[in-house]
Amino acid sequence: MKRVLYSTTAALALAFAAVSCKSGFTENDTSIVPQGDVVISATFEQPQDDTRTHLNSDCKVLWDNGDEFALLSETGKSRFSLISGAGTGSAEFSGTLSGAAPYYALFPYSDDAAIVDGKLRFTLPQEQTATVSTFGYDASPALATMSDAGVPAQFRNLCGVLEVNLSGSSMKIQKIAVCDLAGTPLWGDCELLLDGKQGTDEQTMTVTGGSNEIILNLEKETSLLSNTARSLCVVVPAGSFSRGFAVKVFDKSGQAVSFISTQNPAAKISRSFISTMKRVKINTDAAEPVDTLARGYFKDLFMDGGVNLTSRKELYAMSYIGWNYDLMATSDSTFQHGIVVGNDEDLNGVLLYPDNEPRYRMIYVNGGSAGAHGKSLTSQGRDNYRTFVNNGGSYLGSCAGAFIAAKGTETGNWTNYLGLYPGYAHNTGVHGDSTGMFVPKDSPLLQYYDFGGDFYVKDVYHNGGCYAPISSVPAKTEGLMLYDNPGKAMHNNYSVWAYKENNVKGRVICCGSHPEREPGGERRDLFAAMCKYAVAGNGLPSVKGTLGNGSTKKMIKTSGTPGNAPIGDRQYHHFKVTIPQGGVKNFKVEITNDTGKNLHLTLRKGNFAWRTDAQYLLVNDGGNKTLTIDSLEEGTWYIGVYCPDAPKVTCAVDKFAYTGDKSLLNGVPYTISVSWE
Repeated sequence: MKRVLYSTTAALALAFAAVSCKSGFTENDTSIVPQGDVVISATFEQPQDDTRTHLNSDCKVLWDNGDEFALLSETGKSRFSLISGAGTGSAEFSGTLSGAAPYYALFPYSDDAAIVDGKLRFTLPQEQTATVSTFGYDASPALATMSDAGVPAQFRNLCGVLEVNLSGSSMKIQKIAVCDLAGTPLWGDCELLLDGKQGTDEQTMTVTGGSNEIILNLEKETSLLSNTARSLCVVVPAGSFSRGFAVKVFDKSGQAVSFISTQNPAAKISRSFISTMKRVKINTDAAEPVDTLARGYFKDLFMDGGVNLTSRKELYAMSYIGWNYDLMATSDSTFQHGIVVGNDEDLNGVLLYPDNEPRYRMIYVNGGSAGAHGKSLTSQGRDNYRTFVNNGGSYLGSCAGAFIAAKGTETGNWTNYLGLYPGYAHNTGVHGDSTGMFVPKDSPLLQYYDFGGDFYVKDVYHNGGCYAPISSVPAKTEGLMLYDNPGKAMHNNYSVWAYKENNVKGRVICCGSHPEREPGGERRDLFAAMCKYAVAGNGLPSVKGTLGNGSTKKMIKTSGTPGNAPIGDRQYHHFKVTIPQGGVKNFKVEITNDTGKNLHLTLRKGNFAWRTDAQYLLVNDGGNKTLTIDSLEEGTWYIGVYCPDAPKVTCAVDKFAYTGDKSLLNGVPYTISVSWE
């Protein structure tokens, strides 16, 4: 059965408008057999017009086959099932009486419903399931009070409905999550005082044990339309949204594709009313990856094809795995210096945010001349590469890119190498040829592709690359692939290997050959698998500091103190707050900045407050945000600050240019403060 309450107009934030709903209903089925010796007629309250339990084109709700309610008393409980009246506003139910009058009929039937000490107890579900323009069968409880079983059951709704209206082009969605910004529980254990006011605007109903976020799952994936809103109806307790609400929109893969929030108190839900939000067009630029390690970066990959390296203009595997990337392709050391080390437009260089955190998930370095390229980077450029990996970014290099990642070769240490891998890269002595590679049966690359199922990749181009001898690799080195080149020292030694020192630093992968050049097949899969495994080893996010009651922290440009640096484009800053035992009242977190740039504010208990996972989120325009929560429970809470905007970059051979708001490259300064009672 599908249900929606009667239509009304509500002055909610985001400019709310009148509802428009459509659905069909099930025709009356005369074959239904009564399930007991008592028949009760049932109707719903009719404030403006018929209001029933299944939505039709006039926003009326009609009874449906399969409907059941629980008939409760202080001493008993029984189940009543619909026997006639499906598709109408008045139906009959049959069942067997249990206990003595007065009776209370709770729709829909609930196994856990009971009357204890003059209170009705039942449960509101955390997740609701519905189609467009309807709400879930078991989501919206209604109650009828009966002096005896001979009078009609006149049901009154106990909750209200938020109708979210979404549009968009070329987008399909599967669910939404709605968050109450005051912290009011939207699901959990309900307790309704049976004092004669139940089912009125004065009813006393409390919800405990749940949370301030409720989920609406759509029965099937739904395409959004460009000019017509899709109506999604979420049942919530009356009184919800006294400080506003937030909405997260998800596609079938589980990716959060858009975020909406409003702090207008007019959003407060009334019992038995639909509060309707004006159509909002979904912005896919706000999408956040499912993988938490992929969040908070400008893009996925930066490709170094700079001085003395192959100036590759395309990585075929990127479109294959759906990654966004930028590239540096040049033989001009001055041009390269401005990109990697920095310039007046971008003081910290392309690789790093103002706080020295990695701006991309990983770096890829092409083949060429390792020592010459390392020298061209200069000491500051090499330091930027090391800072990138030390702060959690990952690294992948082919041939020269693998050499330069090491601390040297079999001949000794090299000053211009990066030393990201604490071992040595040995010369193979093979040039302008190809080689086979064995895939060890325990290789982590197999979690991404099976390489034809024969544990072998053939004919990988090789031109003077390196290998790592199995007998002398440093601890924590992982062998990912082995060379098949009989008669050579490289044979049955590592052709691809990985190193990750700890949870803070990123993963480093070295590959002695050149699968990156391939547009398809197993060799392309090999490169794609290396990229995926590299970023699976990104370092854990850092916390900027722990904030206490009355504390303020200024995140401004301060030389040498990255812990107080401004936030970069598409970056997160994370903070912790410890709420004392017993919880606190009127918890407030505030961010302010004078730049006019957009910043988002999020809050979550127990883990990083990504927008996708946050229990509270403010994502409206502007950089000044204040989140006030009536009551916040004890524990460790994480605050997130997110910069949603970024300039665009155009890159090609000897070209790397930003357009748009380039001031974001040097960060958005802001102040964050926390207080409570």
